[in-house]
Amino acid sequence: MTMDAKETAYHAQARQALLMHRVSTEGTDPDSLRVPSDAVQDVVQGLITTVEEKVEQIVPFWANSRTSDVFSGVLWRNLAARKNVTRYYLVPSGETTRAEVQRQVADDKAHQLTSLPVPVSGADAIPAPMNTLWLIDDCLVVRQEPGGGDQAPWLVTSRQAELTRARRLMRAAAARASLGLPAGPDLTASLLESAELLRISARLSCAGTRFIDEHDCAWYHGIWQYLRLFNMVSSPTWHTTFYLDKLRAAIHDRGARRILISGTADYTTLAFVLMAARDRFGKAPADLEVHVVDLCLTPLQACRWFADKHQIKIQTHQADITQEDDSQPADFQHPKPFDLVIADAFLTRFTRKSAESVLSRWWDLLRPGGGVLTTVRLHPRNEYPDQDNIDLDFGTECRVADPVDNFELRLRERAADWQDMLPIDLEELSRAGRKYADRMISNDLGDADAIKKTFEENQFELAEAVAAPVRGELVGTEYLRVVALRPGGGPVIAT
Repeated sequence: MTMDAKETAYHAQARQALLMHRVSTEGTDPDSLRVPSDAVQDVVQGLITTVEEKVEQIVPFWANSRTSDVFSGVLWRNLAARKNVTRYYLVPSGETTRAEVQRQVADDKAHQLTSLPVPVSGADAIPAPMNTLWLIDDCLVVRQEPGGGDQAPWLVTSRQAELTRARRLMRAAAARASLGLPAGPDLTASLLESAELLRISARLSCAGTRFIDEHDCAWYHGIWQYLRLFNMVSSPTWHTTFYLDKLRAAIHDRGARRILISGTADYTTLAFVLMAARDRFGKAPADLEVHVVDLCLTPLQACRWFADKHQIKIQTHQADITQEDDSQPADFQHPKPFDLVIADAFLTRFTRKSAESVLSRWWDLLRPGGGVLTTVRLHPRNEYPDQDNIDLDFGTECRVADPVDNFELRLRERAADWQDMLPIDLEELSRAGRKYADRMISNDLGDADAIKKTFEENQFELAEAVAAPVRGELVGTEYLRVVALRPGGGPVIAT
């Protein structure tokens, strides 16, 4: 090939690369157009003049939302005086954001714009698009693409697939707006606020524990709240009714006041205790004492952060729950007996022998009549989906046979629409989630009968032990929900 021919070939390759770049950024679909973010106001002005009947809008709403000024602007309010404009504010649930969005709804109403707050979480069955989306006259979709921050381009399209998705999302938003508050603690906004704090804290505070990773448990505690945000890991929210009903009965009917949270990855269990302790006026008993014990400092810091945020006093103890009194730190030696011990999905962090040490220690820490509320994963009831045999109850999200691959894929799918709200990069989140799934160990303590027997052999009386299915972390499974009592005295939970 001559030099001129080579130069011509290189130019052709360069032109082809430029063409592909334009296709990827500008698009060639005659039904779609990408608009730069700095041209949004011009797009709004042009679209408003073409509206014939109605506009439906999905608008994410959270603290410091970068979209709030644009989409509460004068243009849409002026249109609402002449056309039907309905706005669904997607609100990561939390007391502060609820108050803020109610003020915005009242302001919209004054301008004849209909708006509804829609509580959302990262665990919703229909993922919420946490980027703005409009459906105009049921025939045109305008949406901001995720992942680009303030500079993300906008898509204007009449493609049928986009219209179908937008209609489905609008119906889902309308349905969710009427559901009211979640049954358990409202933690989505808190998780968005604290997940990165905990990730940074873990790098400094996690020194390793022999029950998770004796060298470094930052891979576990550092990513935990991001995984919690997207319902990827076990938490009391998988057993909301169980914990709230038992805690309320113990605190309000049986006078339980000294409560020990034994082992916790973050503040979720604490949030359940505080929610259950409040009466219908929102007040908790003045003499309520909540203690939290864990071997790692990071989750204790998370609990203190949450308690300070809600102006609640708690006591934290960095200690090994398997050790006897004389081997404990001074602040956890020979404590006054507790009325309740709460430990969610905790025992399977231990081998069978160590789990018996935990039960023995709980028995020592409880007063006669005191009780344990806990859940225990039943490994014999795991469902391992594969390409040809997917469990109908738990397999709807499965894409691949390998559970770790599937975990990472589910995390990416759930986080994709939320990435502009997250301070962590989607790729980094994905890698950290995969590391968690690959390293996480849950020990098999036997079937339901074996676990019941272990409690009884350690002097507990079982008031309740019922198995229930949950989605699980890597695969669908069942958990045994246990209420166990130390005999003697008035039982803290009615049998």
